Amino acid sequence: MPLTPADLLEAQRLCAEGSETEALKLCGDFIAEHPDHPLGYHMRALVRTVMGNGHLALADRDKVVSLRPGAPGAYMARADDHLRLHDFAAAAADLDRAQKYDDGHYWPMIPLLRAHCVARLGRFEQALAECDGVPEDYLLPGFAADVPASARAVRAEIAMLRARAEQEDD
Repeated sequence: MPLTPADLLEAQRLCAEGSETEALKLCGDFIAEHPDHPLGYHMRALVRTVMGNGHLALADRDKVVSLRPGAPGAYMARADDHLRLHDFAAAAADLDRAQKYDDGHYWPMIPLLRAHCVARLGRFEQALAECDGVPEDYLLPGFAADVPASARAVRAEIAMLRARAEQEDD
């Protein structure tokens, strides 16, 4: 019987049980049957991330973007993977793309994450300007521990990075 998108929910359960290899196979089977359906690639990227294969996950993210180039979530997911790999320039570029297509669903997440990225790239004034577009009470839980969850935390990160850069210049 052909696999359906609902069948991919099993991949989440398999990962939760520590059966990532089985989850990866399920995703591969779905992709073989439905090569133009982005969900199979998205789920395989998630499984690969759980398995610690972030670079392989990016190939699947690229495929999702190619299948759904106007979907801001595709760029957000790829930006998340770039963040996990500390590729801040690539993450910032994907955040820019996501904002281009976003209808407001990802606001203020996009400017907060972009502020973090550009701060890490040493563009402190741009990072501060991005923070100005984030409400002070906004909190972004759930990202990696090294991604600040608020504008206040990004401003603290900017101050720390700026001080570090000034020390290196001395």
